[in-house]
Amino acid sequence: MRAFTPILTARQMRRCDAYTIRETGVPSHILMERAAAALVRCIDSRPALFPAGQVLILCGGGNNGGDGFAAARRLATGQDCTARPVAVLYLGQPGVDGTPDPTRMSGECARQYALATAAGVPVCTPEALDRLLPVSTAVLDAVFGIGLDRAAEGAAAAVFRAVNAAGLPVLAADIPSGVMADTGAVPGDAIRAAVTVTMQALKPGLLLYPGADLCGEVLVADLGIATAQEETPWACLADGELLRTVLPPRQRRTNKGSYGRLALVCGSTGMAGAALLSASAALRTGAGLAHIVTPEGNRAVLQAALPEAILTPYGADPPALPHADGYVVGCGLGTSASACRVLEEVLQAAEASAPVPCPAVLDADALNLLAAHPQLWDAPMLRNPNRAVVLTPHPAEMARLTGLSVSAVLADLPGIAADFARLHGVTVVLKDAHTVIAGPDGAIWLSVAGNAGMARGGSGDLLAGVIGSLLVQARDRLRDGSLSVAAVAAAGVYLHGAAGDRCAAVRGEYGMLPSDILPALSDVTRGLSDSRTVLGSI
Repeated sequence: MRAFTPILTARQMRRCDAYTIRETGVPSHILMERAAAALVRCIDSRPALFPAGQVLILCGGGNNGGDGFAAARRLATGQDCTARPVAVLYLGQPGVDGTPDPTRMSGECARQYALATAAGVPVCTPEALDRLLPVSTAVLDAVFGIGLDRAAEGAAAAVFRAVNAAGLPVLAADIPSGVMADTGAVPGDAIRAAVTVTMQALKPGLLLYPGADLCGEVLVADLGIATAQEETPWACLADGELLRTVLPPRQRRTNKGSYGRLALVCGSTGMAGAALLSASAALRTGAGLAHIVTPEGNRAVLQAALPEAILTPYGADPPALPHADGYVVGCGLGTSASACRVLEEVLQAAEASAPVPCPAVLDADALNLLAAHPQLWDAPMLRNPNRAVVLTPHPAEMARLTGLSVSAVLADLPGIAADFARLHGVTVVLKDAHTVIAGPDGAIWLSVAGNAGMARGGSGDLLAGVIGSLLVQARDRLRDGSLSVAAVAAAGVYLHGAAGDRCAAVRGEYGMLPSDILPALSDVTRGLSDSRTVLGSI
């Protein structure tokens, strides 16, 4: 897991800083200079966003403020950039006379304050804001960084409101001030940034809402901080690197059995589309065979729409399930008594697979049935220590499963998903604008791929099919432990979101349909050699 892009908490990041300074001999002021250089480089390389003119730099009294003072000096003197006029607005704890007091700053911040003032950088008190804002063309936010543990108040809160109202482009250092680094919570006023340059590693608050909404474009600056010593990051980013690991190049001498047989127990009367979308997504992402198990009334439309799939229609009695390497169940299934029996049959078939239970993806109505009939959790499949079960709830479905309110789920997606995954020994894909994937071992992945055009009925059916497809293709590596179910599910979430982004780029978010995403799935897998993280670097 450490081979993938880490997401670190504020405490983990501070440990990495300290380790780098202690063990590699890189002094803290050099790390601060590197951070400042990255901030200046971002401003200098985006003249359309940060036009020529004065940069107003908001500085606190901690190390984030030190980054700001160092950036101010570099901009003012033209160090490795085009020189620009700057002014600093100091929002740290003032001295008794109301002016900046170096004795109340962190050591590195005081050092950079002295260097900046020696270079002629004007440092002003908050009262100067009304004078400085109208003559500035951009703002650099270096007030709190990842050290914030409370709501912004007093002068800082007033300045944040005024800067947001002014509409100037803002560059945030590490994380927009007012956003909690570990949770994305915004307990009070906060800066709204156009770009955030975060130092060395992603932080949870950059990716979790509501804070993620304030970050703009997120860039990661490599300062040479040793993050690899943090063996268990808070989470990892689901991206193209992960997808390439889960879907390696195909070998020439293979057949459909090499890529897995996926049974999709989906659809009910009038809900053939759910089965069609899920099975189509499975085939578009590489499954060797898609076997749709669905009510008899869906036979004609599915045979005509997807001739590549095998159909097993059923009537009043539960279906005879085919042999499969994995199952997807729930898309359009309904919540009737007969649907509950079908779910029980699927769980029994998955558990009976030898030598270990085969993977099962439970989506949509399968989740509603679990919530309505808690005795289903006693099924042998859901108690088997070798189970590989993926649940794909949206927040309302997660609320039904847990008995919590939707607002409570939305307030702590990672915590809710991780607790549920550990409690039930399953992998949870908790869907949101940024999706959380939690494994039973405590591993967490985040995917930020995707867009608002995917907020349509049918998108979840696609995702269930994609995850099922990747699970059956990775079945051997799941059994030998070289891949985890959570990692495979996270790769599926990324693939689904990346395809949605490609689709939106062509059709726009208002006009795209889930069925439009299907060919884009092929585009993403075809371009795996070029897949990169959806976040940039500076």
